[in-house]
Amino acid sequence: MARGRTVVWEPTPEYVERSHLKRFMDRHGIRTYEELIRRSEEDFRWFWRAFIDYAGIEFYQPFQEVCDLSRGLPWPKWFVGGSINVAHNFLDKWADRPETAGRTALVWEGEDGEVRRYTFAELRAEANRFANALRMLGIEKGDRVAIFMPMIPETVIALYGTYKAGAVAVPLFSGFGPEAVALRLRDVEARAVVTADGFYRGGQVVPLKATLDKALEGAPSVRSVIIAERLGRGADWIAGRDHRWRDTVAQASPAFETVRTDAEDLCMVSYSSGTTGKPKGIVHVHGGIAVKSAEVGMFIFDSQPDDVSFMITDFGWMMGQLPLFSAHAVAGPLVIYEGSLVYPHPGRVFELVQKHRISFFGAPATALRLLKAYADPLRSQYDLSSLRILAHTGEPIDEDTWRWYFSWAGGRAPVINGSGGTEVFAEIIASTVMQPLKPTCLGVTPAVGARVVDEQGNPVPPGTPGYLVFTLPQPAQTRGFWKDPQRYLETYFPLGEHLWWHGDMVVVDEDGFWFHLGRADDVIKVAGRRTGPGEIEDVLNSHPEVLESAVIGVPHPIKGQVLVAFVVARPGASPSSEELRQHIVKTLGKPYELAELHFVPDLPKTRTQKVMRRLIRQRFLNEPLGDVANLMNPQALDFIPVRTEKGDTTPDQT
Repeated sequence: MARGRTVVWEPTPEYVERSHLKRFMDRHGIRTYEELIRRSEEDFRWFWRAFIDYAGIEFYQPFQEVCDLSRGLPWPKWFVGGSINVAHNFLDKWADRPETAGRTALVWEGEDGEVRRYTFAELRAEANRFANALRMLGIEKGDRVAIFMPMIPETVIALYGTYKAGAVAVPLFSGFGPEAVALRLRDVEARAVVTADGFYRGGQVVPLKATLDKALEGAPSVRSVIIAERLGRGADWIAGRDHRWRDTVAQASPAFETVRTDAEDLCMVSYSSGTTGKPKGIVHVHGGIAVKSAEVGMFIFDSQPDDVSFMITDFGWMMGQLPLFSAHAVAGPLVIYEGSLVYPHPGRVFELVQKHRISFFGAPATALRLLKAYADPLRSQYDLSSLRILAHTGEPIDEDTWRWYFSWAGGRAPVINGSGGTEVFAEIIASTVMQPLKPTCLGVTPAVGARVVDEQGNPVPPGTPGYLVFTLPQPAQTRGFWKDPQRYLETYFPLGEHLWWHGDMVVVDEDGFWFHLGRADDVIKVAGRRTGPGEIEDVLNSHPEVLESAVIGVPHPIKGQVLVAFVVARPGASPSSEELRQHIVKTLGKPYELAELHFVPDLPKTRTQKVMRRLIRQRFLNEPLGDVANLMNPQALDFIPVRTEKGDTTPDQT
């Protein structure tokens, strides 16, 4: 919980003076971070014009207006009249310059230890080949190209090549099953798919092409498939539809003129996770992605040209692309890794940090808890002195895990904790190198207008949990949902079109530090008080025998709601239910006493590593589950007991 936490890291001159934020502030005569926030919110158009100049974002055709808000906060138009391409700003311009063309852009390591490196010039040449291959296959500007790929270099090449061709990228999580893939391909009417014959994970082969073949039985719009042969073991091929990378992309010309797209032209449709109904197609455009992801990289991640960046992620969601663009915004290298975090030994992540001298490292809380449980005994065997920035995003992080993560660099490197989402392709609230840190804290970022409100949209006082909204238009906010503008309005503007409802529950303490408490959908009413499950899970996870937990509120005829917890024990540990119940009561008080506690071997999570409490609740209450395709481990739902009509649970795991 946030209460009682003290500052554990203060910005040092080493971090502040070389930071992008400080250099930007000095350029504009701004003395404090608070002054920057105030000025950026009072005049967001000034801020974005000034950032574009600072970052060197290049437009083929200059824009005439920063932002057109004539249709209100839900429907802004950015950089009106300008033409720009994402790939030009993060790839082409560096490959064109002699001083950066030979700089390392991408480092890939396979699970088997194979390493490949690409300079900006080499990566641009490969992306050009891919763009030419798309042209040969009849793909035109605006056509949708799905990217169903593992973490291999061809994934980055295909992404940049798709943008260069003016086509629309549709990222698909490599863990999806056939129906989940087919549903998204049908919805977006994809013309082509790029995939791989398979990849390695945990020492096992994942046959990706076989999954796609089944999906394409229900996706008639797909005319062409390009297959990168990662395994080289052969796969089923359909003549006329399937094209080997080595026969198409590798043989294409390395010269291609990047398409000059309008700032508001579509560049991506990214499907968000959900538990009910059809998945939401989040629509993004070239101008917004190019500008906002560069700003995140420079002002939140503080990416520097000499940083080596690595984030535990997947290109099936926006946090695969955001670290790529953040590094390439400053012509820095990105490391991507193919396989399991703990294979062939638990110290693999520490080995990667040491081997590649990684200075910017990012991970979601779930991955960090896994490493804390299995890899910590090996940490001392590796040199982690290269670490400069530790990043976390994706879900609330508990204090125990945050402090363990903070210890990686001996308390020297700050933990940049952020919360944002696919729908804004960025962080909304985040800590920075310019702000002191309390464990698990976040902070406000420029030109967002983040606020904490109650159910009616009224501001809440410090120390009171509320709902995160923002009040200023964002360059990369989604331009609606694919073919469903009304659902977009209902999802993000339930309080009126003056407030973007982000869907997170947060609290700002008396010192002005922000803390993430979980999704608004997961809010529990305990003793008349709105409570985020993260507050209770934080206490459970602090117990030395608990790996992770999920807490839900379930209906009660007298109390309204009672608390039910699902706990994953640490390997080899056997905590007692009563011990954990008392741990909660002693820490939070009697009102937070658990009605039930169930031990489970795993918790259902999305590909973004978020624990899906809504699905846990629906399973526990025996309600329809809806869409579960975005789960990376759907089998975890089988471990959740089902409450009977009498209120009992089956099986009994308390």
